[in-house]
Amino acid sequence: MKRVEDLTAQCIRCGFCLEDCPTFTETGSELESPRGRIYLVRSAVEGKLRWQEDVKPHLDRCLGCRACETACPSGVQYGAILEFARDKIEQEKPSALKKGFLAGTTSPTILRTQLNLARLLPGKRVPGPLSKLLSGETAEADLPTLPTALKGDPLAGMDQASLPAVKGEVYLLEGCAMRVLYPHVHWATRRLLRRIGYVVREVPQGCCGALHAHNGYLDEAKKMGNSLVQTLSGDLPIVVNSAGCGSTMKEYGHLLETEAGAEFAKRTFDLSEFLLQNGLQEELAKAKGLSQRITYHDACHLSHGQKITEAPRALLKSIPNAEYVELPESLTCCGSAGIYNVVQPKLARRLLNRKWKHVESTQATVVAMGNPGCHGWIAQASRETGGRIEVVHTAELLERAFSG
Repeated sequence: MKRVEDLTAQCIRCGFCLEDCPTFTETGSELESPRGRIYLVRSAVEGKLRWQEDVKPHLDRCLGCRACETACPSGVQYGAILEFARDKIEQEKPSALKKGFLAGTTSPTILRTQLNLARLLPGKRVPGPLSKLLSGETAEADLPTLPTALKGDPLAGMDQASLPAVKGEVYLLEGCAMRVLYPHVHWATRRLLRRIGYVVREVPQGCCGALHAHNGYLDEAKKMGNSLVQTLSGDLPIVVNSAGCGSTMKEYGHLLETEAGAEFAKRTFDLSEFLLQNGLQEELAKAKGLSQRITYHDACHLSHGQKITEAPRALLKSIPNAEYVELPESLTCCGSAGIYNVVQPKLARRLLNRKWKHVESTQATVVAMGNPGCHGWIAQASRETGGRIEVVHTAELLERAFSG
């Protein structure tokens, strides 16, 4: 308890965070701002406010995007404060529905089964009764659909003569939702890694715990994190192509409170930073390239959580023949935010509309990003407006520069 008191005391209420907070800019409410929520948490810790009645509604509307951390001159660890507070709220009055929803989302087997059954339902949105139970609002998010199964060797068809010698192995986080919904991103990732001399050591693995940590289930997140640390043991680099997962894994030292967790965090790399550090930019100079106008959306847990903004841009700008254009408000959350577009659909929709307006303003033919949640939510906006702009993971676009 003393630790969260110290964390909240770091906020000097200067207001630098306000214009970077998506929920404050949309609502104009001080209680929907980072400093307002920090004040609520501190007051609840001191017994002056009630967690459920006074604090929970405003924390529920927080995206957890951590843009406030980037803006904060005092270095307030807002993400840690939010996770503590949400955990406290869930311990005081557990939500069996929310916990069950997370369990289904983070289990590949259950998620596949649910999506197969969802094909039998009318409509394409999250079912109305479920949305009402989770959010009290009508649904805005489409149900995900299962992609065509990929079979064979991801490295098949690569020009072996043009590839460098294998110089090492890495672990690749398979994840849960990423593994089910975007297996082609893992294929592109394996091919890009091979282009810089690395192959993936295949190891059965489970969820990293990111969604549980972000939504108030720290004990479950710790169990998942400790399991992953044991599974991906040793000294191999761990490459992650999902921003939310990578952000949590890089904070295992704090989350797990173990030396093993801290060492694991040091071995964890976002795909874009690993590729840039290990020579993909030089390989791109020899690639066929793409004759397209491209733009890039910053996933919150990559830009604000991991502080990685230049690596993906440097790689995308290195694609021969492509025209790169910067996306206005690229660092502003799209509204996906894990399960936010399911539990806060109306506000999520407002943020998506704002994001898509900026995407269209670039006149790009393709927008890239490094997180599955953003990918699915922004792709929905593309479908709703005729599909004129393609939505892809950064890895897909980079691999396409080589293989077409």
